[in-house]
Amino acid sequence: MALWVLVGSAVVLAATGALLLGLTRAQILEHTHREAASLAANAGGQIQARIDRVAVSARMLAAIIGSRQDDAEPLLRDTLAADLDMDGLAAAFRPSADPAAPPPYSPFVRRLDHGSLAARDLSRDANPYWNSNWFLGGLGCSNGCWQRPFFSQSRHRQLINYSVAIRRGGHPVGVINADVTLDWLHRILGSLAKPAGAYAFVLDSDGNFLAHDNPAMVGQRGMPALLGVLASDRAESTRLPKAQNPRVNGPVWVYSAPIEGTRWRFGLVIPEQHIYAGVRHIFLLSLALGLLALLGVALITLLTIRRTMAPLKVLVDRAERVARGELDFELPPALRPDEVGRLTQSFDQMRRELALHLEDLARVAREKQRLASELEIAHQIQLGLLPSEHYLDAVCAQFELHAALRPARAVGGDLYSYFMLDPQRFFVMVGDVSDKGIPAALFMAQTITLAKVLAPRAQTPRSLLQLLNLELCRGNDSCMFATLLCGLLDTGSGSLLLASAGHEPPILCGRGAPQLLEFPTGAVLGLYEDSDYHEHRLRLHQGETLLMYTDGITEASNREQRMYGIERTVESLAMVPPAAPTADYIERLLGDVDHFVADAAQTDDITVLALTWHGATPPVARISIGAQLVDVFGALDRCENLLEDAEVPASLRSDMRLVLEELMVNTVEYGYPDGRPGQIRLLLQPQPEAVVVELIDDGIAFDPLQSAAPDLTGDLADREQLGGLGIHLARTMASEMRYTRDADGNHLLLRFAYPNLDESSS
Repeated sequence: MALWVLVGSAVVLAATGALLLGLTRAQILEHTHREAASLAANAGGQIQARIDRVAVSARMLAAIIGSRQDDAEPLLRDTLAADLDMDGLAAAFRPSADPAAPPPYSPFVRRLDHGSLAARDLSRDANPYWNSNWFLGGLGCSNGCWQRPFFSQSRHRQLINYSVAIRRGGHPVGVINADVTLDWLHRILGSLAKPAGAYAFVLDSDGNFLAHDNPAMVGQRGMPALLGVLASDRAESTRLPKAQNPRVNGPVWVYSAPIEGTRWRFGLVIPEQHIYAGVRHIFLLSLALGLLALLGVALITLLTIRRTMAPLKVLVDRAERVARGELDFELPPALRPDEVGRLTQSFDQMRRELALHLEDLARVAREKQRLASELEIAHQIQLGLLPSEHYLDAVCAQFELHAALRPARAVGGDLYSYFMLDPQRFFVMVGDVSDKGIPAALFMAQTITLAKVLAPRAQTPRSLLQLLNLELCRGNDSCMFATLLCGLLDTGSGSLLLASAGHEPPILCGRGAPQLLEFPTGAVLGLYEDSDYHEHRLRLHQGETLLMYTDGITEASNREQRMYGIERTVESLAMVPPAAPTADYIERLLGDVDHFVADAAQTDDITVLALTWHGATPPVARISIGAQLVDVFGALDRCENLLEDAEVPASLRSDMRLVLEELMVNTVEYGYPDGRPGQIRLLLQPQPEAVVVELIDDGIAFDPLQSAAPDLTGDLADREQLGGLGIHLARTMASEMRYTRDADGNHLLLRFAYPNLDESSS
């Protein structure tokens, strides 16, 4: 940690120092620019003042001598004596056009080394002056101009000429030529208050050094980079990567200013290392002080961290022991009431509470393990209450059943069950108990057990629901309830009788589009003792499948909380081929539900039961008559003819006629009092094992199975009341008799077995 503090502080110091250095360098450079520009302008002004004095004197001489040619020499002497910057003055005149005429007197006055003046006539020189460049160039300088610098062999110094044309009558007749030594220019450069390491120079119009602080540079031509910087007519400041002066290394800043009246340019060069020398010194000093401060901070941090980490090391060791499950140890007492001391106390308290918490967790884990074991046992018990998921009629293979149950928890409240009520009738049911979990599972077990116990007494789905509802309402303080759909299948004919206690309507598949069988339903089981239930009849044809399910199918929801719904259920079943096996309906529906729900959690129990009829539907003869005795005997004749055509034995035909006559006559006489109109229907269905007859009437409700058996002791002729013998005769002669009542009226089902079958069965 101390190392990181040191490194972090060093990074902050370096970043801060670099920023301050950059800002300081920028300020120092800007200050240097201002001072150097001011110095260059001042030096240029001094040089300009000196050369302006020479130019003014030369132009005045040209104006005066133009009209006073004979006074040329005295005027030259006076002017030269007054201006010490001039080293010599000449008044050279054009020679006459006549070659025979002598050249005019052209005086030249110069200053000797000891300061006296000496004069001579230029016309007597060996080389005619009128052919010299300075003379020919001067004739064109009407307003004066500076000639190229030259080195005088006789005077052993660098000189420069200022020439002005002498005009007379608008034509040049001669030249005033002033020789100016450059010693004063060197003195001006040396007198400037230049920064340390800086040097100055003056360039002429050809780019040569007229003056330079390094005398070895005088007369040399400036390098192209420098000449490019000085080409502007304005004051400039430019950075060059390398100086021309061999005495200076590294990049330099060049500050220049033009000298008015000439094509000269003053330059000041400051090496960059001298500009930032002070900044570097201060920065290095500050850096050294900062490093010392960082070292002190690191030492203080190290001591503080060592003092803090000593008790923390103990806490870390104890924390590792806690991670290994060791909680039986003591912590050293806190020496100071600071954060570390409070942390020690909190850690010790956490250790004690963690030990207690682990004990509670172990106890809860044991309880959860016991509860999970009990739930698994309950799950196995619940599965044991349910019959097999597949049932195929072993006798005649007339029908087949497949079922599937998916509880939302370990145990659930959905149920299905089926059982043979007798060899000719098959009971099937699907239900859904309110709530989920163990309470629902217990209520479901109670419902299945009661249904199996009460079914033989009830005989019909309607009666079973009524009896089951009464039993479930007793002691139901928790107000739990169940929906239940019951079906009773005639295994010989495929006739199915349905009754519903608030359950989802079944779906009939196999012939065309799936059909939702919506019929009146009663109240749920377990809440209202006086509930009544309606029955719905239908006849299954070969290959038809009845699908019974719970709301776990229709109310299955996906992540977007959209429910599967009854419409999607019907559409999914429509995708199953008509001749598909029974299990395909369940697999297709559950697969589509799983695809719809995707990864959403199952929130409700799901149960599906499919019942398929494989038997051929026997022909049914239908006879309908009015509730009149006259019509009864005509119907009996027709019935006997139909039985004869079906090759029913004569003995069985006579027994059936006797029973049907008794029952139909009783129906007309007692079911329709006061001769009120009505209708009696007779359904006649010969089967391989028996003949099934169903009497349906819309008269007064009457259950012949509830009639008490008559006392047949003694002579029947001595009985005072002969009533009840017809019903007793019918119950005796029919192999089976069942009664139900629904919205269509009374239904009495009679089954007459063939005599040879009865004998074999007995």
